[in-house]
Amino acid sequence: MIKVGINGYGTIGKRVAYAVSLQRDMTVTGIVKSSPDFMSRIASRNFRIFVPDKERVKLFQDAGIKTEGTVDDLMGDSDVVVDATPEGMGKKNKQLYEKFHVKAVFQGGEEHNTAQASFNAYSNFDESWGKDFVRVVSCNTTGLARTLYPLYSQIGIESVNAMLVRRGTDPNDHKKGPMNAIEPSLKIPSHHAPDLKTVLNIGDVNTVAMKVPTTLMHVHSVQAVLKKEVKAED
Repeated sequence: MIKVGINGYGTIGKRVAYAVSLQRDMTVTGIVKSSPDFMSRIASRNFRIFVPDKERVKLFQDAGIKTEGTVDDLMGDSDVVVDATPEGMGKKNKQLYEKFHVKAVFQGGEEHNTAQASFNAYSNFDESWGKDFVRVVSCNTTGLARTLYPLYSQIGIESVNAMLVRRGTDPNDHKKGPMNAIEPSLKIPSHHAPDLKTVLNIGDVNTVAMKVPTTLMHVHSVQAVLKKEVKAED
């Protein structure tokens, strides 16, 4: 049985914890939460709760939420940790994982060089085999990789141009915006192009992105120049 710790229990972490709990060969050893909010209370129904440091234990006790110790205690009871903390924190947490000799999977908000490899399970899973630290590319890059990989592997791709219309924030996470605006990325290409290149070896990739005030979904408009002529039936 593979023992999996979840560091962070937000949009990503709660879904990872649920998915791991459904696996026959895995078990969730616990999750790390930094504040005793309603998410912590809900999570405590199914998972053991750990906190970043001893100072936070009392905060949870005062809120009536039981904790099992600090993140160090969770590391000692885990084979692998999924780091779902806010972007930038994973790189700092890596030192902790190295200290306890725990393998880690980082979320797409981290830089590519945080891990030994970036991967998308559909397009380059084998490249991550045997690594101690890997990074899952972002949700938008995952969408691009899934769309392009069949063309890349079967036909070949010369270049890609993609427009990404990104959903805005959830109402309870308003600090990320936009709530009532259209926010273009001023960097061209957007970060999705170099991120895609970490999992697909396509030489010419250009992406433009913007955020819009909806919580429905992302929308991608993708144009790919293929290496050979193909027909629809191909």
